[in-house]
Amino acid sequence: MNCGGKWVIFYNSFLLVSLKDGFFMFRGASNLSIDSKGRMTIPSRHRDALIKLVIAPNPMPEEKCLTVYPLNEWEIVENNIVAQPNTPEIRRFKRIFIGEAVDYVVDAQGRVLITPELRDYAGLDKKVVLVGQGNKLEVWNEADWAALHDNTGSRADDAAFIETLEKLSF
Repeated sequence: MNCGGKWVIFYNSFLLVSLKDGFFMFRGASNLSIDSKGRMTIPSRHRDALIKLVIAPNPMPEEKCLTVYPLNEWEIVENNIVAQPNTPEIRRFKRIFIGEAVDYVVDAQGRVLITPELRDYAGLDKKVVLVGQGNKLEVWNEADWAALHDNTGSRADDAAFIETLEKLSF
């Protein structure tokens, strides 16, 4: 659907919004499989945005998943991180997030070969979930993604979550 300079494409449970300047917004979730060689097929609806991409480990200790960025978006994020003060925490973050990131070019069949190290980091096996996060996607082990939804957390966690939601305008 063309919308005066923007186009919006609706698919099953995923929405990809593209703006003229090549900026993409990813929303929704898709169940995918990783083959025995460690290859994940990028859904065809995302291939235009993800011809060149970067996959990095999510550095949040309780959120073992992978982050998938279109190369142009990764470069913005990476430059912002590199510009941060050289503190021990930032160095640790850079070692995990930038140091273990891998550049990919999607093959002719629309697949990327996720390195064993990245698959191990996120506990990925055959069944995964690709989750839109606006400027990026996350790749979760299917069981971990389901557990995240089932986990209501502690009362303190819930209170902090509600407080954060109340500050947002949506």
